[in-house]
Amino acid sequence: MFFNNNIILIILIQVSVVCITKAEPVLPSFAKTPPMGWNTWNKYGCVIDHNLIKQTADTMVSEGYLAAGYEYLNLDDCWQSNNRSDNGTIVVDPFAFPFGIKPVADYIHSKGLKFGIYSSAGRKTCAGRMASLEYEENDAISYGEWGVDYLKYDNCNYDEGVPAPLRFQRMQNALLHTRRDIFFSVCTWGVENTWEWAPDVGHSFRTHDDIYNGWQSVVDILQVHSQVAHLGGPGHWADPDMLEIGNGELSYDESITHFSLWSAMKAPLILGNSLTNVSQELFDIVTNSQVIAVNQDPLGKPALRIIHIKDDRDVWAGPLSNNSMIVVLVNYKSHGQNVTVDVYSELGYKGGYARELWTQHEVNLINSSTITQTLRPHACAMYKIMNGYQARNLTVPVALKNESSTSITIEQNTADASVSLRAIRYEAEGLNNLVQGLARRKGCELCSGGAYVMAIGNVNRPQTGTLIYRNITASLGPGEYIMRIQYLDCFSWSTCGDFFTRRWNLRIRVNHGEPFWVHLKSKRNPTVASDYSIGIVLDKDENNEIIFDDPNAYGPSIDYIELIPRNNDNNNYNNVHQRQQEGGGGGSNVFELSFWESGDPLATTKLTRVLADFFWELLFIVICCVLTLRVLLSTYKRKHRLSHYNQL
Repeated sequence: MFFNNNIILIILIQVSVVCITKAEPVLPSFAKTPPMGWNTWNKYGCVIDHNLIKQTADTMVSEGYLAAGYEYLNLDDCWQSNNRSDNGTIVVDPFAFPFGIKPVADYIHSKGLKFGIYSSAGRKTCAGRMASLEYEENDAISYGEWGVDYLKYDNCNYDEGVPAPLRFQRMQNALLHTRRDIFFSVCTWGVENTWEWAPDVGHSFRTHDDIYNGWQSVVDILQVHSQVAHLGGPGHWADPDMLEIGNGELSYDESITHFSLWSAMKAPLILGNSLTNVSQELFDIVTNSQVIAVNQDPLGKPALRIIHIKDDRDVWAGPLSNNSMIVVLVNYKSHGQNVTVDVYSELGYKGGYARELWTQHEVNLINSSTITQTLRPHACAMYKIMNGYQARNLTVPVALKNESSTSITIEQNTADASVSLRAIRYEAEGLNNLVQGLARRKGCELCSGGAYVMAIGNVNRPQTGTLIYRNITASLGPGEYIMRIQYLDCFSWSTCGDFFTRRWNLRIRVNHGEPFWVHLKSKRNPTVASDYSIGIVLDKDENNEIIFDDPNAYGPSIDYIELIPRNNDNNNYNNVHQRQQEGGGGGSNVFELSFWESGDPLATTKLTRVLADFFWELLFIVICCVLTLRVLLSTYKRKHRLSHYNQL
């Protein structure tokens, strides 16, 4: 019996060790620093073939990109066909790669480079080619046979209801079975709060929608990425997307700022331009050894956005090895200005000196801890501070504000003429919220908090997007509140709707109550914000939940909601049961306000909505009908007179 117990005890210990080992992520040697390389998509899209890839490999070596650290050459979408063989093996596009993928990979490896490839955790890729959902093992076997070193795994065209963590974990497991070091890039654009699960699944994780070729895209990405960059690090890098330097839209100064911030944030440095006709000044930017050294610093700590003044300036700072620090000053204005930072009082660094990595200008910080730099429009300065010490640690940036409060005055039907109540504003992009499906956070210049949540509703059938506000607090306790919704016309990959789209339907649920539909007026302009107010019932002091979606069609993009107590009675919870028992309530915690409270008096009934939204069309129809009747009547009268004349 003693012997048996010992055996059981040993088995239990071994099982426990195995479980613990599985729970602890293993730091791969090839992901200790952010990856550097080149990708086909930003420049070439689907127009790729084996000749382009081989020529690019030659250029990366001969022109010095590999020597600068760019070691990955990655195929993006469109290397595959739309088919699989009978045994499930993916079929390569026979026109673009007539000899298959392995000869291309072998050629890349022969140059001392590493080879990357692309797929999606769905039925099809974003460009409509064959993807990997339910064929993860088949494709991973092919990747192993071809010698793949990097997989960018996208999130397009999946089955509704299958969460991203599950789909990406399947590919993670399949890659592990290859026994090959394959860098796994989780490309989910920040959906389903990527940063909450992807660091344990992939070696990098996307935080924002796709970058596009323009300065505003860089600014928009920073609005979201700045709040989660600190969650990246060795083995799990936060990825704001690829570089757009050299694609013709960014100015010289904007290119330096783009590269400086991506380097300081420890983002993957993946070029996306043609390498055959790069100007010397742009080549010098992307191969600047001192800036690349910041990105590849072995400490692996991303710089944080310490100071941000919207449309004005930024100060980013982060620790480097050997007790150094990187500081990036950014000018967002369309004209030049001086940007100043006190390295000691604002960043906690004492003594030493600072070297600007683009100009090599040095500033002594022993007698004065202030750095002032004159910056051209959209330009930056990148200082490495050395030979001092960190007197206090940099703090994690304040997350995108999920709640900001302002005081407003509302009229009360009491003896008091009015009373000041606090309205609580909850930003849609707040990190406490959850975005599901295709919904995602996106930078937005005109939005309250600098970002919004887009792609809500059935935006890519059958895939939908949902925004869930979590941890909502009832400021005056349970009861009735006015919820003001600030929204923009739907904007996902393009403006949603058409000429006849006058309303965005939005389904709202509060604390698992019955769904309630509102119909928000469209301005057919995604750059103009609108608002609409409804009533809701919060039946808990804290942790209330508000859900926005539309399973049937496009919904609007949400900037924020604002909650205002509907009256000043702290005991207004008595209205909850009465509200839910009223006819038509159906157990919903949402109700229509009076027309003067809603902000859209004609939105409450279908008839008034049609009259309001199609007034000019209806007026045109009425005028046409009147004119037609007049013509018919005139014709009838002429015929009647002619008939009467003939009778005479």
